[in-house]
Amino acid sequence: MNAFLLDSIASRFNDSDFYNLHLPQYAYVVEKNATIILLAFAAFIILLALIFPFSSSSHPPDKPSDAVEALLTVLSPTYAAWPKDYAHLVAHNTSPRSRTLSISMDSLISKVYDGTLEVRNYADLPDLFSEHLVVYGWRISLALETSWNLEVLRWSIGSHFSWRTPSAEPRRALKRAHGTSKPKDESPLSFSLTPNTHLDLDYTPFSAFESSLLELRTTLAPGTSATLEFTAPAAHLTFLSTHFTLCAVPLLPRRHCITRTTPTRTRTTTPLLGSLHRVLELLTAGPAALALESVLNVSRKYADGLNAAALHLEEDRAARTAFVHQWGVAGWREQRLMMAWEAALFSAEHLTRWIVVVRK
Repeated sequence: MNAFLLDSIASRFNDSDFYNLHLPQYAYVVEKNATIILLAFAAFIILLALIFPFSSSSHPPDKPSDAVEALLTVLSPTYAAWPKDYAHLVAHNTSPRSRTLSISMDSLISKVYDGTLEVRNYADLPDLFSEHLVVYGWRISLALETSWNLEVLRWSIGSHFSWRTPSAEPRRALKRAHGTSKPKDESPLSFSLTPNTHLDLDYTPFSAFESSLLELRTTLAPGTSATLEFTAPAAHLTFLSTHFTLCAVPLLPRRHCITRTTPTRTRTTTPLLGSLHRVLELLTAGPAALALESVLNVSRKYADGLNAAALHLEEDRAARTAFVHQWGVAGWREQRLMMAWEAALFSAEHLTRWIVVVRK
């Protein structure tokens, strides 16, 4: 029985009619399946090519994003024209939807001081400080860390309480060019007044601001005049606001240009807390009032002077060499940046420089 069954199956496979009938059907099925597989594989390859485009190591690197180009327009690296990791040289955040780019102020200052970055054009600082700087459609601004507000608060408190002799700063503010001599009277808030007394109130501690002006009223000799020069904040500045902190930065003690053995004129909080109205009120109102001769806004001239001094420090070889010899390269970079920074605050109208002339 089994032998008969095997012989029957074998004879069927040896039958040519069986091959002629079924082989074409098998070949069609195989060919159809192969075509489907090839098309699917080709589609898969095309999909991969679209998602992960192939690149050769010999090809030039992709062009940086327009946000990085905008950043490069404001800040430039000092060691390469277009470093691969430029976007990571300074901390910043971008918002593509609003097209805004915020640069960390702490990172910016630190990178300039250590020579990693430099400000490409200091003329951009006024717009940067006013949040009006737009490059390639990106609005660029500074982001202030909380640590800066804390530093300004600490400095403000220290400036109020740390001065030793109230009369020290007003005496230093008297310009020797006008023939001022050291006062003999060592009583607090004593001025040495001459017919052409010139006082810079920026170096008078704010805690002694009003008492110093009241003493000037009573001490100034009849027939003589006094010229007071000072900085005042704009009306929109409020204590520890973003613009207030920006204005405080160049007034803070230097990191690299200050030594314990070198006496320096200390900047105070008076430029951020005083006002023209209060100065005029203290000098020209009430008994023994002084006569007001003139009031001049010299902000533009003062800013131009700061920019000229910064440019001189940068381009004059003798001045640059002498400064670097005394304070180091980091101190030179710091002084260059801070002079331009302060000038930009006047150009941005966050600060105003006044000259007031009074006569008795």
